[in-house]
Amino acid sequence: MTLPLEGVIILDSAHQYPGPYCSMLLGDLGAEVIKVEQPGVGDPARRSPGFFKGINRNKKSVTLNLKKPAAQAILKRLAHEADVFTEGFRPGVVKRLGIDYDTLRAVNPRLIYCSISGYGQDGPYRDLPGHDLNYMAMAGMLHSIQDAQGNPIPPGIAIGDLSSGMFAAIGILAALMVREKTGKGQYVDVSMFDGLLSWMSIRFGLFFHTGSSERHYDPGYGVFKGKDGRPFTLGIAHEDWFWDRLCEAIGLKELVGIPGPERLLRKKELVLKIQAVFSQKEREEWLRILTAADVPVAPVRTPEEVLDDPHVRFRQMIQPLKLPSGGAIQQVAFPVKFSETPAVMHSPPPELGEHTEEILLKAGYSRQEIQSFREEGAI
Repeated sequence: MTLPLEGVIILDSAHQYPGPYCSMLLGDLGAEVIKVEQPGVGDPARRSPGFFKGINRNKKSVTLNLKKPAAQAILKRLAHEADVFTEGFRPGVVKRLGIDYDTLRAVNPRLIYCSISGYGQDGPYRDLPGHDLNYMAMAGMLHSIQDAQGNPIPPGIAIGDLSSGMFAAIGILAALMVREKTGKGQYVDVSMFDGLLSWMSIRFGLFFHTGSSERHYDPGYGVFKGKDGRPFTLGIAHEDWFWDRLCEAIGLKELVGIPGPERLLRKKELVLKIQAVFSQKEREEWLRILTAADVPVAPVRTPEEVLDDPHVRFRQMIQPLKLPSGGAIQQVAFPVKFSETPAVMHSPPPELGEHTEEILLKAGYSRQEIQSFREEGAI
């Protein structure tokens, strides 16, 4: 079986979250991913083994001290044979390291060079420091995630990091398609901030149309609690038929037939009535009743509960990945199912520098040269 990206070589120097998530996705699709790391230190994500293992399968690790001219020369040789290079430094750093787009393009005009940064490679904010929460705040997304008192809630998931990793993968795939037609590589500039703005498209669409970005949710759309205090979600976005089924199922027949616009006007009152009924039975009982009534309902689950979910098992979304030691680690699988070329998890996250000698030998260096690189601290 030939995987979609088999034969594509990716030099991945982007660390921590967005770049590694992007390259893991591409590695699942068959690309050969060479993870470039600092000798003795590696990707900062290695400080949290669970974090690192979650997004670094299907990769080989080579250590290069890019402050050393010899390491820069090695990277250029590797880039000559590569299809994609990724980096996640702050704008301007790659120029100082001598591994910027113009330098590597001179070595390999077919190279696709992808930079992932907070605000992009140009513009007034390009040099500002930041992390996921900052970009969410600047993009207006954090304003859309509030508690009942209107206080922004920092989400437990790094949305900007993950979205930029996905946009980087899309950009790289598109650039590979263009190269098939033109033979030329190109520069791909991915901004976490821009990606979050894209994910805010509906909010801005509402603003452009009405002058307000606020989205008013149906009283049947939200988080509720059973008698035992365990939370569950209702997902009635606007559908009158789901509302009517809900009211019939929970014994509020007097609320059947209230149209969506009126429900919005009476939202506070209706939410209180629904929650008062839900407080009379435990969560599992309501899940059984509402599922039988064909109402969109789902429990708020813990990671442990997700792992034990029959649908997750059926879709094979959690899979073991064998380790050289004979053990295994659990991994979240590639989320897209292919009928002919399914994604593959073929190798565990690499140890720091595990493949340095293998990769340099393949690039044409002798064992004596590799030893000299080690002695001078280049690898």
